[in-house]
Amino acid sequence: MAAKYRSFSYTAKREYRNKVFFIIFLVLFAFISYVLITSYILKTYRLQTDTMFPEISTGDMVLATPIYSTASAKRGDLVVINSSSSQKKPFFKSAVNTVTGFFTFHLVRPFDIQNANAYSIRRIVGLPGDTLYMENFVLHIKTQDSNHFLTEFELAQKNYDIEVQDLPANWDSSLPFSGTYPKTVLKEGEYFVLCDNRIITDDSRLWGPVKGDKKLFGKIMLKYWPLKEFKFY
Repeated sequence: MAAKYRSFSYTAKREYRNKVFFIIFLVLFAFISYVLITSYILKTYRLQTDTMFPEISTGDMVLATPIYSTASAKRGDLVVINSSSSQKKPFFKSAVNTVTGFFTFHLVRPFDIQNANAYSIRRIVGLPGDTLYMENFVLHIKTQDSNHFLTEFELAQKNYDIEVQDLPANWDSSLPFSGTYPKTVLKEGEYFVLCDNRIITDDSRLWGPVKGDKKLFGKIMLKYWPLKEFKFY
C-alpha cells in the first residue's frame, strides 16, 4: 500500500488537479456562453398548444432570434409575439430553469417561465399597406402595388398549410373565429398575424393588427425537437 501511495507523485497529483480545474473551467465557460447567447442572440421555446399545427405541435421545441428587424419581415415568417401582460418570475425559479435547460437542451424546465401569457408564436400574413379580408379562414390580400386581391398562399414567400374544421351550424359569423374578417387596411408599422390552426385560439382576428416595433419580439429560425422533424425556417 505504501509503495502504491509513493508511486502517486506530486507531479501526477498536480497534473490531475490541473485537468479537474480545466474541465470545471470549460463547463463554466460553456454555461456562461449559453446564458449570454440565449439571452441576447437565440432563445428556445417549447410549444404548449397546437396553435401552429400542422407546422408545429404541442411539445415541439423551436429556436428563435430576438435580432429581428420588421423591415425585413416576409409573408409567412413565424414570429414571437411579446405579451405586455407577462410577469417576471422569481430569481430562484428562473435560475433553476436556466441550469436545467443548459444540461437538457431545454427539454426539462422544472419551473417553466414560458407560460401562455409570456409569449405567442404566430405567422405574419399581412404587411403594412395591405388591404385584406378573410373568407372561409383564408386571408385575401391586395398589396399597395396591386389592383386585385390574391390569397395569402399566392403571396406568401414560404409554403405552409392551415388547419380548419367545420364550425357548428348556428355559429355566429361575427365571432372572432368564424372564418371571416372585415376588409381592413394595415397602417404603417402594422402587421396581421394568424395561427395556422385557425379555430382554437386568438390572433389578429381578435387583437387586430399588431405594431411591429412593440409586439414582434423575434423570428423562429428552426425546429429542433423532435429530431426527426428538424427544420429550418
